Amino acid sequence: MDASSKRCGAVIAALALVGCALQPSVPPGASTAEVEARLGKPAAVVTAPGGDAVWQYPKGPYGQQTYMVRFGPDQRVKSFSQVLVWENLAKIQPGLSKDDIRLMIGYPTIQVVTYRNLNEEVWSYRYLIPVNTNRIFNVHFDASTGRVRTTSDMEDPQFMWPIRISG
Repeated sequence: MDASSKRCGAVIAALALVGCALQPSVPPGASTAEVEARLGKPAAVVTAPGGDAVWQYPKGPYGQQTYMVRFGPDQRVKSFSQVLVWENLAKIQPGLSKDDIRLMIGYPTIQVVTYRNLNEEVWSYRYLIPVNTNRIFNVHFDASTGRVRTTSDMEDPQFMWPIRISG
């Protein structure tokens, strides 16, 4: 391996470590006051079935991460996770309600679009998949019932290289 390849590898490794270091963390058992001091006020608070409070924090460039802190009845952290990951998105099935989606992955990170001619409302979420591919996940709701019809996924055009045709 030549010197420039080693330097390039070292830079990539350093950037990966910096990215990991910037990820917020909240220990189990932390109080609501400790979480607010560490992360600030949540963008939204949702009540889960069973009464747990779930604080939601959309973060990252273009809202590609949404962190959720779940508090038990003692107002102590039960869990902390980044929810805009493929494992969670794959759980979204037809028939789920808007409340179910808000609890699973938070509020949409892109403006909601309504297609009257299709009787459809679409919530979109920017997220990253491994190898830093920028994607948008869409949840399509029946506008009358508020239930999931289907989902779709696409490459985020915000990050696509412009195509130039010369000639």
